[in-house]
Formats: sequence, structure tokens, C-alpha cells
Amino acid sequence: MFALSTVKTAVRAGGPVKGPQQQAMPDVRSTSVLWPHFSAGSIPVFSKHDGGAGQDSQAESIPAAPTVDSAPQPEPTNPAPGASGTIPDIVTPPYEGKVTEPEISVPKADQAAGRVPVAVNLSMGPLQQPKLDANSAGGKYDPVASGVSMGTFSQPGGRAVSPFGAEFYEPAFSGISWAFSGGKCTISAKLDPVCPWGTNAGGDIDVPSATDPVVTAATWKAIHDDLQPSATSPFKSPRTKYYSQALVERHEKFHGTDDLGWTTSTGIGFVKTSLEAGSVTAPASAADKARVDTDVANLLNTARTKLIAENLKFYKGAGADHDSFAGEIRAYADGKAEYQKLADAVEAQGKKLAAPPPVPAPAPGVFPPSPPPPKP
Repeated sequence: MFALSTVKTAVRAGGPVKGPQQQAMPDVRSTSVLWPHFSAGSIPVFSKHDGGAGQDSQAESIPAAPTVDSAPQPEPTNPAPGASGTIPDIVTPPYEGKVTEPEISVPKADQAAGRVPVAVNLSMGPLQQPKLDANSAGGKYDPVASGVSMGTFSQPGGRAVSPFGAEFYEPAFSGISWAFSGGKCTISAKLDPVCPWGTNAGGDIDVPSATDPVVTAATWKAIHDDLQPSATSPFKSPRTKYYSQALVERHEKFHGTDDLGWTTSTGIGFVKTSLEAGSVTAPASAADKARVDTDVANLLNTARTKLIAENLKFYKGAGADHDSFAGEIRAYADGKAEYQKLADAVEAQGKKLAAPPPVPAPAPGVFPPSPPPPKP
């Protein structure tokens, strides 16, 4: 393991760092290309679930983090300076946010075989919301050069979920390349926070607005009570028969932007630390490039599963169930004012509809009849 004091940082704003003799390769998003062989375990995975009263977050059993099989490592004899390459994108398969695996370190046995730390160069780009080691020529272990920034944020909708909705955190790495130059190995990539979501009415009736025909003199009180936020945390509306599709969508999308903020401020640091704890052996020849591709893919998959596990901690906080999870408290607080506004408007409209019609004003010059005289 190399001390972090040896790390040099080179932050970049755009695409991957280009080194001498760097090879071009199109992006590939097929996970079968990245990890055709790996053993499966069983671990719990949580989504941010906007459930009804008494409904906790759900866990499902999924395969453990994939590990790419490494080819036998040749003796590191005089690797060509400027060796570089690219690998396919690394994505989190749908519904498979995986729990962390042990981070890759540099054991003494690997150091003897010519393995050295990794340099990381990640980037993240603009917001989108549609409806996831070198042995130097001199035989010395090279230091790590690292630069970490953000890639593309996306929120694809349409996931099949339980009532009333859920959001998932499925980060991906794209534009991946590696290069050995100047006694350093640099991994360049973009970290893309992918946050799919979906909603489910669960048989409830949507209330698009207070003036929608669903609001009548007979129904307004029940609608108001279903939309009214509770007086205590997490300020969740009952929604036993009526709900707001628009506000449920707002809730799930908030989870995604909440995850983006965490990834930008904190999560990307976990990726950087995880990658820099690993190592890659420099290619001994041009034919050895595939083995370096495998090592880089393994490092990125380990960082990806670490990122997912830490994001789950961010979402749950110190909470013990759905209504006390920190991410749910933040999301319900975001929608509280809008739910209250809609509930108040429904009440006003309902009372208006339930009030008796006003007595029409008499025509000009016409006087209302006099009341009958009192009985003697």
C-alpha cells in the first residue's frame, strides 16, 4: 500500500486524459463484456421506497459484485513507455445496486511481481433528467497521479415498483481509459450517477388539482384528509384512497437529485480512495494489454460497489425503518408545502361546492313581497 502523501492530483474538466500512443475504442454498455465469469453471493439491496403507512423499505437478493478474471501475469520486462488503452463502460445492471467488497490493496507479494498503485482521472458532466500498475523502465514502483470530477447525471423513469414509488442508485463509469506515462499510471473515466425511478398508484385515485372533477361536495373531505401532511416527522400524507401523481413523482425525483448532491460532494471521494488503494501491473508487451484492461475493470467494479454501499448509508442515516430513514425525511420535507397547498385548495373548493346557492338579487324596481302580518 502506498501512502496518500505520495499522491499527486491533476483535476480536469472534460474527457479522459490523453497520453502518448493512447488507443481509441468505442463505448460498450454490455455487462457481459466486462465480467463474463464471477461467483455470485447474496446480499441485501435497498431502494428509496415511498411506501404507504407502515410500509418499510424492501430488500432483494442479488449477485455479489462482479470480478473480472485476470490472465496470468507475465514478468514485467521493460514495458514500453506510454502504454495505454481503453475498456468498455462499467455499469450497474438494473435493480442490482451491490454492497461493497473489500478494497484492493497492494500486498507485498504483488509488489514483488511488479504491481504498483493506480492513478485515477474521473469526471462528471451536465445534469440530464429523462422519464448507471506500472513497473517503470527503471524497475521502481511508481507513485499515483489522480484527478476526480463528475460525469452525466440521469433519472430514467418507468421502473416497475411497489406503491407509491421508488428510486434506485445505479452508478456507472464511462469513457474509461488507462495510460502509463512519466512513471505513473493514470485511469481516466467519467462517473455517471444513474438514478432510475418509478411510481405506482396502488389503486388510489389521482387528484391532479383542486378543480378536477374528482373533487366534489361529497368527496372533498376525504380527499383533503388523504393529502394533508401529518403533523410530525416525516410529514407523510395518509393517501388511503386519494393521492397526487405529480407529488409522488416529485418525491422520487428528489431522491435522485439528493443522490447527485451526495455523489458530487462526498461519494466521488469514496471512489477516489477505493481506486487509489488498488494496483495495476504494467504490460510487458502489446499482447499483455488485455490483462491490464481486466485489472482496471476489477478496480472500477470494486469502487462502484463501495459507492453504492456508502450511498445506502447516506439514505438510511440513523433511521431504523422507512419513515425514519434520513433520505425519506428529506424527501417528505421537500414535498410538505406542496401537499399542504393542494389539501388547502381542495378544502376551499369543496366548501364552495357544498355551500347552498346564493339567493338571486331582485330585478330593478321589483320589491320582494312583504312578510305576512303576525297572527293575533
